Amino acid sequence: MNCFYHPEAPNVAFCIHCGRALCNECIRSVKGSVYCEPCLGDLVEGKAAASSSTAGTGVKNEMVTGTNPGAAFALGLIPGVGAIYNGEFVKAAVHILIFGTLVSLSDATNTALFGLAAAAFYFYMPFEAYYTAKKRTLGAQGIMLETPIDRLQQQFGNMKDRELWGGIALVIVGGLYLLGNLDVFDLHRIARLWPAVLVVIGVWLLKKHQERPV
Repeated sequence: MNCFYHPEAPNVAFCIHCGRALCNECIRSVKGSVYCEPCLGDLVEGKAAASSSTAGTGVKNEMVTGTNPGAAFALGLIPGVGAIYNGEFVKAAVHILIFGTLVSLSDATNTALFGLAAAAFYFYMPFEAYYTAKKRTLGAQGIMLETPIDRLQQQFGNMKDRELWGGIALVIVGGLYLLGNLDVFDLHRIARLWPAVLVVIGVWLLKKHQERPV
């Protein structure tokens, strides 16, 4: 997918407000969140209008998207809704897709690994929504917060790397389901190879350990 505003340029991120693909030239980063210029302009104009309408009345606008961490956590218990509350619609779609895929794999293969992964991701979503809202709230006060979610994402590289491996994972999972539906092989029999995932994770951890400076 290429940039929405520059079709000849590859995308490197998505606007969290409208979900459009953006290239390096179009990215507008504010407090760790990525926007496109039109959305950023709309948000600035909207906040200015809200400030002028409540000036002198002593009324505080509490309906700003994603500024209540508690509400974000509670809504995050419903897959995708926490991200929607934070205005991250693309992330919401990705969360729903990942959670649905893990649940589907668990049902199709009767493998405990996928069930545990689905449960872990289910609890990840509300915490991710909570920390996103908290980071945004503190960012509005000029306080930069590094959350456990940020540190976790840093372990998986930058946004471009996560998009690459996420795309590879979707292609593999989709291909397995397609071949299973075409009766090319028995998906249940393939699922018996799930311990290989543990081997891959172990090799990756060992490689990370060796790359650390002594």
